[in-house]
Amino acid sequence: MFVTRAVLAVAVAVLGAAVPAAATEPDGSSPIRYRTFFQDPGSGPTPDFSLENRAIALINDVPEGGQITFTFRDFNRSTIADALIAAQRRGVAVDGVVDGQERTGAVVQRLQAALGSDRFVICGSPSFEFSSCIANTLNPFVSRPPVTTGKSLQHNKFMTFSRADGRDVVVLQPSENWLSPQQYNYYNDMVEISGDHELYRAYVQYVFDLKGQVRSDNRYVVTSGDDGRNTMFPSPRLQPSLDEDDTIADRLREVDCSEGGSAAGRGLIRIGNMQFDASRRAILRELLELDEAGCQIEHIVTNADGEVIARLVSAGIPVYPFYQRAAATVSGRRIIVHDKFWLVDAKSKLTGRRMKTAYVGTSNWRTDEQYSDDMLLRIVDDDVYDAYTSYWELIKSRRISNQDRPATDTVLPSSALTATPRPNPTGWNRSDVTLRLAASDGHAPPGNASGLKRFHIQTSGAQVSSEDILGEDDGYRVRESTVSAEGTTTISHFAEDGMGNTESPHSYVVRIDKTPPAITGLRDDCELWPPNHKFRDVADVIATDPVAEANLSVSGIAELVVTVSSNDPAADDGDIRITYRPVEPAPTAWPADLFTSGRAATVALRAAKASTGAARFYDIEARATDKAGNSTTASATCIVPHSNAGGNR
Repeated sequence: MFVTRAVLAVAVAVLGAAVPAAATEPDGSSPIRYRTFFQDPGSGPTPDFSLENRAIALINDVPEGGQITFTFRDFNRSTIADALIAAQRRGVAVDGVVDGQERTGAVVQRLQAALGSDRFVICGSPSFEFSSCIANTLNPFVSRPPVTTGKSLQHNKFMTFSRADGRDVVVLQPSENWLSPQQYNYYNDMVEISGDHELYRAYVQYVFDLKGQVRSDNRYVVTSGDDGRNTMFPSPRLQPSLDEDDTIADRLREVDCSEGGSAAGRGLIRIGNMQFDASRRAILRELLELDEAGCQIEHIVTNADGEVIARLVSAGIPVYPFYQRAAATVSGRRIIVHDKFWLVDAKSKLTGRRMKTAYVGTSNWRTDEQYSDDMLLRIVDDDVYDAYTSYWELIKSRRISNQDRPATDTVLPSSALTATPRPNPTGWNRSDVTLRLAASDGHAPPGNASGLKRFHIQTSGAQVSSEDILGEDDGYRVRESTVSAEGTTTISHFAEDGMGNTESPHSYVVRIDKTPPAITGLRDDCELWPPNHKFRDVADVIATDPVAEANLSVSGIAELVVTVSSNDPAADDGDIRITYRPVEPAPTAWPADLFTSGRAATVALRAAKASTGAARFYDIEARATDKAGNSTTASATCIVPHSNAGGNR
């Protein structure tokens, strides 16, 4: 089951209004239902008002005595405002909030005048200290007085209806603001959930919390709906640091890649997100770990930092930057991905079974939305997942990147490298190593990334090469190569953008040792006579890496193990002595750490006849393993004859 912290089921008076009591629990005739809506600007772009029209239809259908709540970041659509005002006039209780930066807008001012400041709150009132309603500070990761720089946002976008379209309790969660002209030329999504009373109450409670403007660093309350399929994760939340307790990263940690909907039968993750900043490295780290664990990940994005793109692409994760500036001469006539959804078809660590899950809402993957008023909604429903998957595939099929280029650019580009296979714990490989290198100046339209000018890659040491890759394709460049030479190879790489900004070089060392160790000192003619019960040294086993002393690229012996067994059931450990030691003296030109104890062993055996009246055999086996993992085995046999004439040998 999902972990749930339910909102208290009490009526809370806020600014003269009260959260309505929960409706009657649904019976079998009124199950939780979903509807999905997707905005499609086409290739024109052609403004698409389908999401807005659905919202207006629901507003118009709420009967007298019902309730509507809403929250939005941007709001300038008279059509929505008119419908809300008309609803109030026919006896519907209308309560809502908008971000403080909207306070001077004509539509917002008209809406507040009609609804009243007790019903409609502009966040930051009355001092406009912040744009948000609850979020308290630039960095709410530690307790501190509020700061006034980098103001947090009221970034939520949702509506609730106590009754509409013949159904009780409807939650409407879009990614779209009611903002023209831009938002209607974007890709946006919306899900409508009816019949989930607990989810509805939690959304309404959150609106009244926002209206109350009680400043807090941590109002993070996870609430699941009636049957656990729907769970809301509102912000803000208190974090010890940027890398801890990240809302998105926490959800990714719940994914088990061992089973899912990819072609390989592993977990499948598809992302359609407007923004992904390197400041959310916790998310980036989880995606890379899930990729390494076998999940198949693909990412559609409009705004992403160079570091994010470079690291994802270098790991082999497909990234599809999307920006179309068709008709860019007309204000707002550009097409971007304004969605904030991601889809998971994988086994869940919460339930232990494979599930199709859609994460929707308004949460961009950037720092300020950890300390803004915001919403992530998890929906576990196959039909919702499938509808969003079809929409994701549509956007992917139309992917295009034709960024505007700025007159100035002071942001450094970024490059990254992923090596396969990874070295073992000692830092060595024993096979060829494939390198995938990527560079990006980011994808930040309109006009914030000058683009890659040069991607420099150089190798030195055992394998030598140098290359300059010019320009970029779709916001990045990628190059694959193989290091096959034994020894130590250093790879250096850096990126330079169109304005001459150059990142500091990165370096990565590949150490390859493909050659197994050599074992010497085992005799082919080992015979113990006379059988006087005394110990005799029979072998001086030495394990070495077979390279010239001048070549310091050898990995070195990690372990030498010698075992002795006998055909005589009376023989025991008291008849065998194995003494390990370092090789002495160690060649001074070689690194000292190559000479560890166990690189040589002296074997002494007791010269004693077998108890069975036949010859006694001692079988000696030596196994040497170097630090790269290469192994060699050698063996020999020592005989104690039964008689001086060699009988029963």
